[in-house]
Amino acid sequence: MLNSNLAVQLSQARARQQAQEASRLSSPFLQHLAYLFGPFSAVWALLWAARWRYSDAERLRELESKPGGAILLDLLAWRVTAHLGPYQVPNFSKSKMHEEPLRVLQDPLLLDYERMRALSRLGQLSQRHLAALGFSPPGGQPGSPLKAIEPILFEAFYEDPASQTQTPGTSSDTHRALAAKIILDVVAACPFEERCVPAWVLSGLVKAQGIPWQVGPQGEELRATLLCQLLRTPSNAAAAGSLREVREYLGGAGMKRKEDTIWPLKAYLLSGETHDLLRRGAKLVTKQCPGSIELQMRRKRDTPSLQTKRDLRNLWTSILLTAGWASFRHWTAVFTAQAVLQLAAGVGGAIAGTLVLEAVWSAEEQVIQSDWYWQDAYGSVPSAAMVVINCVALAWASRFSCILPFVACRLFKDDYLDAHRTFP
Repeated sequence: MLNSNLAVQLSQARARQQAQEASRLSSPFLQHLAYLFGPFSAVWALLWAARWRYSDAERLRELESKPGGAILLDLLAWRVTAHLGPYQVPNFSKSKMHEEPLRVLQDPLLLDYERMRALSRLGQLSQRHLAALGFSPPGGQPGSPLKAIEPILFEAFYEDPASQTQTPGTSSDTHRALAAKIILDVVAACPFEERCVPAWVLSGLVKAQGIPWQVGPQGEELRATLLCQLLRTPSNAAAAGSLREVREYLGGAGMKRKEDTIWPLKAYLLSGETHDLLRRGAKLVTKQCPGSIELQMRRKRDTPSLQTKRDLRNLWTSILLTAGWASFRHWTAVFTAQAVLQLAAGVGGAIAGTLVLEAVWSAEEQVIQSDWYWQDAYGSVPSAAMVVINCVALAWASRFSCILPFVACRLFKDDYLDAHRTFP
C-alpha cells in the first residue's frame, strides 16, 4: 500500500514537472521567437549567398541590365536589408556602381525616367558614409567625392549668365529633392579638408530656389547649415570672400520663424533659425579674408540645432504613430476608470516597446556605419548576431501594440523624413 501511494505521488510530481516545462516552452515570447527565427534565418542565408555571389564586380554590374536586376539591386542596397543579413553595399562600392549613374547624368538630353533612375541609385549609395567616400569621377580621374558628383552640383546650383530665366535649382521637384539629398550625404561624409567646391556652388547655394531650400522655415536653416559645412574648408571660405552674393547673405540678420500650424510642438520642431549659422559662416570667411563681412551681433537661439530638431521630430512621429495604433487596439468604448487605466497601460506599454526597438535600430545603424563592419569580408558573425538581437527584440515587443507602427516607420517614415541625416 505504501509503495503504491509513493508511486502515485512520484507520477504526479513527474506530471507537474512536465506540465511546467511545457508551459515554459509554450510561453508567448518563445513562440514568437520560434516564428521569427525561421524566416529571419532564411533571409540571412539568402543575403550571405548574395554577398558571396556578387563579390564579383563584373557580375554585379551586369545585373543592372538583366530582367528584374534593377529591382534586386534596389533590395540589396536598401537600408533595411543591412539589418537583416550580411552588408551588401561594400560590393556596390568595390564594383564602382556609382560611375555609370554619374556618367549618365552628364548627358544634357536625359529623359526624366533615366535621370530619376541614376539619382535613385546614387541616393541609395550616398546614404552610407563609407560608400559616399568611395565616389570618384568616371574614368578613373583623380578627385574627391564632391568632384565626382559635380554633374549633380551643376544641376542644383549652376546659374547660366546667358539666360535670364535660368536660376539655380530649377529642375523638377522630384529630381531637385533627390539631388539635394545626395549633396547633403556626400558633404556630411567628406572630411572638411576635402569639401573644396567651385565658387559657383557657393553662390548658387545662396540663390537656389524650390525644394528643399524654400520648404518651410527649416529649409532656410538647411541652406545655412550646408553653407557653413562648406565654409569650414579654407579654400571655400577664401573664395566666398570675393563673392558679393555670399557676403551679402552671410552679413544679413538671418531669420527666426516657426511653422504655421496650430500644434505648438509641431511648430517648435519645424521652426527655422539662421542668425547663429550666418554669423558662424561669416567668421569662417573673415578668418581667410579679414574685413570682408561685418559680423552681426551675437544672439541666443530660441530652438535647438537643426540636428536635434530633426531627431526629436523623428522620435515624436514614431511615438504618435504608436500611440494612435495602440489606442485603436485597446479602445473598448467603455468609459469606466478601469477601462481608462487599461487603455493608458496599453498605450504606455506600446510606447515603451517602440523606444526599445528604436534604440536597438539606432545601435545597429551605428554598427553598420562603422569601419570594421564595412571591412568585414562577409559580415557573417556580426550580421548573424544582429539577426538574433532583432528576433529577440521583436519577440519581446510582440506583447505590446508597437510592431506594426515600427515596421511602418522603417518602410515609409524614415525615407520621407530623412531619418539617417546628420550634419557633422
